[in-house]
Amino acid sequence: MIADLLYRCPACGAFDWLRENACIHCGSTVEVHSRTEISVNGQRKNIADWYQQVMSFALPLTDKGLILESKKIRVAKEVASCLYKGYAGITATHYIREPFDEGRLMLFDNRLVFSGTEEKNIPFESISSVTIESHTVIVVSRKYGPLFFDFLEESGKKWEDCIRKAVMQFHQPEKILEYFPRIRFSGKAWRGAETNTGPGHHKVSRHKWFWKNSSIFYKSVRVIARNIVKMIFSVRIDGLENIPKKGPAIMLANHLSFLDAIILGMFFPRNIWFMTKNSQFYSSFLYWFLPLTGAFPVRRYTIDGQAVRNTIRILEAGHIVGIFPEGERSWDGRMLPFKYGCLRLVLALDYPVIPVGISGAYELMPRWTTKIKRVPVHVNIGAPVKFEHVPASMQTEEKIKEASDQLRNYIVGLMDDNQKN
Repeated sequence: MIADLLYRCPACGAFDWLRENACIHCGSTVEVHSRTEISVNGQRKNIADWYQQVMSFALPLTDKGLILESKKIRVAKEVASCLYKGYAGITATHYIREPFDEGRLMLFDNRLVFSGTEEKNIPFESISSVTIESHTVIVVSRKYGPLFFDFLEESGKKWEDCIRKAVMQFHQPEKILEYFPRIRFSGKAWRGAETNTGPGHHKVSRHKWFWKNSSIFYKSVRVIARNIVKMIFSVRIDGLENIPKKGPAIMLANHLSFLDAIILGMFFPRNIWFMTKNSQFYSSFLYWFLPLTGAFPVRRYTIDGQAVRNTIRILEAGHIVGIFPEGERSWDGRMLPFKYGCLRLVLALDYPVIPVGISGAYELMPRWTTKIKRVPVHVNIGAPVKFEHVPASMQTEEKIKEASDQLRNYIVGLMDDNQKN
């Protein structure tokens, strides 16, 4: 639903506002023209502009510091399940979520308080990461580790944004660069660089199943699925000649839809080994099927050393690794800032980068809905580029930003070409 993204009235800023295409508080009318354009009181704008208006409103605040109180939520903790093994020697601990309580969450100006069978008090200074998957807001704290708050009756996006804004205000005047896989502050992001943290040495241990690099079953499925996708969707792929016929490379693409990885995986002539969020492996079917595709898990709410090692293993075996440098799908169709950790990995590993620009996929299936709309999708694959090799021990915030701007320009250029063609 559009109210999952526009969770406040763009006119008056009230929460829980939309009913029968009008605000129940100020009477503003809403008309949805498409998945990218909406009118409020007859004023037609891009959904990204209306979301920006929603984000501009101040947080409500009582004299006791209370900002928001949730409706019913379920909270889960992370539990190690088993050892995940995949092709090319991929190995990782498989984590699952184990619900342990239900109750309500209260957001104050300096802490989160969960009230259920047990009360959990989470001061802002202890929070190291805040992100969202579907309607589940993930908060990582030094005391409790990852906590998964599943909002059963309201927008999880509302809570993610409000928690982030409250945390940002709490830490002022320090500037937060990103909220996951850990909260990073400007000027403090690379304090550990001089101690040689990160992938400075490329070699990783190999496992006895390392020689197994593909699934014959999946190769057959790809051919069948590609023909099905062609029949259902209008997909145009340009630049297939830019994909190296052999050798390792890192594919980096913008991320607009859940279907991005499926489309890229079907149409690339070589298999792409996608870094995939850990929660995708929860169902028994996907836990069986995703390894056949070369997908490997990453815990995106924390710095995941296992995912980094698996990336190196795959590249050393001569394959293409697929990463969405934004770290998540766009909510409003605008490109998100690229994750610093992704750029650190690219600079440290010194492999060719294949930039990819995707257009149309937001209309196909934006993040705030599960419904698919048949619209044209255009994928433009750029020529491989090499970034300046910068070992982890020599990386600085300035070098990361320079690489991020360079990559963004590549991808935006490919998307602009999509519009021209």
